[in-house]
Amino acid sequence: MNTRPGAHGVTFDLALRWLFPSLVAITCALCLLVGLRIFGHRMAFRSEEASRRSADVAQIWGGPLLQPHPTAQWRRADAATPELSPAELTKSQVQVMLDVEYRRRGIAEYPGYRAEVTGTYRLQNPVEAPIHAAFVIGLPSDRSSLMLTDLELTIDGKEDRAHTEYAPDRITWAGRIPGGGAATVALRYRARGLEQFGYALSPKVSSLGEARPISDFQLELLVRGAKGELDFPMGAMTPTLAETTADGARRMVWSVDRMLSAFDVGVVLPDKANLSAALAKLVHNAPWFYLLYAFSVLWVMAGLSGLARSLHLVGLSATYFLYFPLATYLVAYLPWPLAATLGVVAISALCVGHGLRFLGRRRAAGVAACQVFFLAVPAAAYLVPAHTGLILVLAAFVAMALALRQVGGLAERPTPSGVGSAEVVAP
Repeated sequence: MNTRPGAHGVTFDLALRWLFPSLVAITCALCLLVGLRIFGHRMAFRSEEASRRSADVAQIWGGPLLQPHPTAQWRRADAATPELSPAELTKSQVQVMLDVEYRRRGIAEYPGYRAEVTGTYRLQNPVEAPIHAAFVIGLPSDRSSLMLTDLELTIDGKEDRAHTEYAPDRITWAGRIPGGGAATVALRYRARGLEQFGYALSPKVSSLGEARPISDFQLELLVRGAKGELDFPMGAMTPTLAETTADGARRMVWSVDRMLSAFDVGVVLPDKANLSAALAKLVHNAPWFYLLYAFSVLWVMAGLSGLARSLHLVGLSATYFLYFPLATYLVAYLPWPLAATLGVVAISALCVGHGLRFLGRRRAAGVAACQVFFLAVPAAAYLVPAHTGLILVLAAFVAMALALRQVGGLAERPTPSGVGSAEVVAP
């Protein structure tokens, strides 16, 4: 009697060899889904809690700084009425230097900075007779979290304490300017701020409803120590010049000859808010990448028995899950590129080391490829949000090329005699 298994026997054998490992892969995916959901909720709670603490950080370090553009008024010294008319500043030059110092609370990171602000303004007497002029400049930010040091207002290079009034929210100078002359008013101070710096250019409107334009305005902003790309506040003017200096600082210049604009200028410092969102999205989509990882690993181990492949898959799956908490907590102590890289390298080393010891070099190389395509690539894609789609598409292109090579190799193999379908063998 012929005991050689036929086509149905081979098909049943393949079912036994793939059905149980596939069920194990799906079970591991469900466990991974539950574990990552629990971890994701915990991470979201920690991020929200850290965001709520931002107000406490602002109280300690200082809040966002918004420096208002000054206003000026004048009247003739011999005028019979004390009423003042709006005056135009004929020249405004502002220099701001921000030294960024990050304040970390777990995964949340608050971009604080030390600011050094210098503003020089020219107030021109529009008539040939002497005038009485008033110069008013507001102070930035919320008074409850603002601390200015080295504060100084000078007139033509000298302090005029007798005619200068310091208030909690502004500084006012009132004095005389000779006919046809001008006064140069300079403000200097140091302060600490958080998250963003702005300069308010909103037009000042007189009691007659006349908007005063801003002439010969230039603001130079130098940012040192920022991690990542700078952004701009909603509705802000874009700089006329943006460059990176030789020492890595970012320099931006806003320069206009004359304008009448409600837009302000300023910069928003990079923080880890986008990184937290990227990590949350990676964790959310991880089960789908894991399914691709699991069935690819099963393919790599196709020459082993179903039980052996299932046991190896359980161990590799647990190691795969470990990457997400490991990388998340490393981010709290290291820059995210280094944290993500160390996490991938450490987890992949465990998996490849396991493959080398129990599966052989060829299958260990296959496990390494699975680590690259279904762990390293998704991590890189989601942690670089600007290029997520491109990274995933390029990785899919390379994976498809390798898959087509495997399929072509299988198609060229001869079918065993008496068997209706080719048996799957280890790649």
